[in-house]
Amino acid sequence: MNNQSNVLYIFKYSALNEKNKQVNDFFLAESLDECKLFLDMLGFKNINVVPLKQGEAMPNLNKKLDLNSIGVEFGNLANYIRYGTDILQSIMRIGKECKSSNKNIYFRLSYFLYKGDSLANAMKKLGNVIPPEIISEIEIGEINHNLSRRLTNIVKKYAKVKKEGLFSKLFKKKEENKEININQTANDNLNGISREETNTKDALALFPFKYRAVMENGKKTSGFFNAESKEDCIHFLKVQGYTNIKVEPRKSYDIEIVLNKKVKVADLAFDLTQLSTYLKAGIPLVEGVTILAKQAKSPASKNAYGKLVYDLLKGYNLSTAMEKQGTAFPKLLINMIKSAEMTGDLPTILDDMADYYEDIIQTRKAMQSAMTYPVIVLILAIAVLIFMLVELVPQFIVLYESNGATLPGITLAVIAASNFMQNNYIVLLLGLLILIMIFYLCYKYIIGFRRTIQIILMKIPAFGKIIIYNEVYNFTKTFSSLINHGVFITDSMEILSKITNNEIYKEIIAKTMSNLAKGENISNSFKGVWAFPTVAYHMLVTGENTGQLGLMMEKVSQHYQQLHKAMVDQLKSLVEPAMILLVASIVGVILISIITPMFGIYSQIQG
Repeated sequence: MNNQSNVLYIFKYSALNEKNKQVNDFFLAESLDECKLFLDMLGFKNINVVPLKQGEAMPNLNKKLDLNSIGVEFGNLANYIRYGTDILQSIMRIGKECKSSNKNIYFRLSYFLYKGDSLANAMKKLGNVIPPEIISEIEIGEINHNLSRRLTNIVKKYAKVKKEGLFSKLFKKKEENKEININQTANDNLNGISREETNTKDALALFPFKYRAVMENGKKTSGFFNAESKEDCIHFLKVQGYTNIKVEPRKSYDIEIVLNKKVKVADLAFDLTQLSTYLKAGIPLVEGVTILAKQAKSPASKNAYGKLVYDLLKGYNLSTAMEKQGTAFPKLLINMIKSAEMTGDLPTILDDMADYYEDIIQTRKAMQSAMTYPVIVLILAIAVLIFMLVELVPQFIVLYESNGATLPGITLAVIAASNFMQNNYIVLLLGLLILIMIFYLCYKYIIGFRRTIQIILMKIPAFGKIIIYNEVYNFTKTFSSLINHGVFITDSMEILSKITNNEIYKEIIAKTMSNLAKGENISNSFKGVWAFPTVAYHMLVTGENTGQLGLMMEKVSQHYQQLHKAMVDQLKSLVEPAMILLVASIVGVILISIITPMFGIYSQIQG
């Protein structure tokens, strides 16, 4: 052996491994006793060791590392190290789990680590077995204390080397019943599996799996998960605390019903506070997100946090892991976390975003509270009207006809409405449903229609102010958060345009982005706009002139949050008597139409 301070001898051994299978191989150590001791550390039993005799066939000590297998092996090694397992135990575990020709290499690396070498030095002592570029990456990782990340880079690099061959096999196999061998070491024959494209450059291909397992509380669970390999999926589930794990490729007929993949704002506000607390307490990010995944109740949250854990274990940072999930997490949150990752102050950003979403929730609740009472009263009023027209009025019609009563116009109108409703209730019901569906589809997909409806609502006295104040609050609150945390103004505007659903504000933001490209001020886009109050505009100008734009926007958001709350309370006080008056008017009109002919009948009886 080269570069060794102590002489190593070659020994032959036979033993039983942890699965009680007979193993016959060779090993290098400084003495026979040390060889036995180390094999015992590896979990072997009934160990029999003898020196290699002169004249016996020499083992091939220069056999190269099988690069086709290191995707899974180095990937698992990165996960073990990232999750807190020391390097010696991690390499020993990889060696015991290894099903490729690399097993003996990992055992020899373990021995050198046991003797006090670093991983890079241990690799060098193997001679030319491991490529120099891999050793160089490992050495840099050990110096910079980011070994798991360097291992992930190695996995990505060598995955690219074999990707062309894999793709050619992939399309060839698809023509042959779509049978794909994605993992040579595991020999997993995956039928009908398609690759899932990721948004991250150089990301490894993911394959869908179906799993069944037992959770920590003893309950059985099942679901679907996308991973780079079957072993990856199993390892991830073990990290989650699952036992009795069974994983198989997801079939084309396996359907997962998730109505909404987005994490709810209410869940985010609570979860971000929790995650910040975990980080402040010294709990690693991966473990913190793992806790969130375990305690999540909604399918969307559980699925999203589970994928986050997987990507974090793979070496991605938090913002990239969130971005890979599309619309599951808000664009605003992802950009704020990106900013935090650059400044290294993630807990503070998480607290700020938790407060932001909590404020948004409170504003929504205020709106919902204001609308709940009138909606309930309106539904009751319609129910009372239908009951009276369908059940009450027909009984009086019989009375009027039997007595030959002369009916006034109001009674004739009510009777006509009653007859029409009884004879055409199916048509009315279907027409109402179709009308609602048409309105919904037009509002959702036709920008011009949506814009017109929003303008009408925003110009309604009192109610319109509530909508405007809410839009101003959301805009300035989000804008201030982005600016105060170092997000560029152009990026902030792009995020704001995706957050708001108000077409008027989208037009203002689009104009702002156009003005910024020309070198003009932000305030020029808001000048004289009816949907943006004058006070807010002047505060925006002041913020630009003083260089305190973030602070001024924060002040504006606080001011309009209070105005919004006051208007909601005022609307409540106005709506309650108005709704009572509406119900009284409906009931009153019908009662008058019923009672008026009674006086004519009474006069006839008296005459």
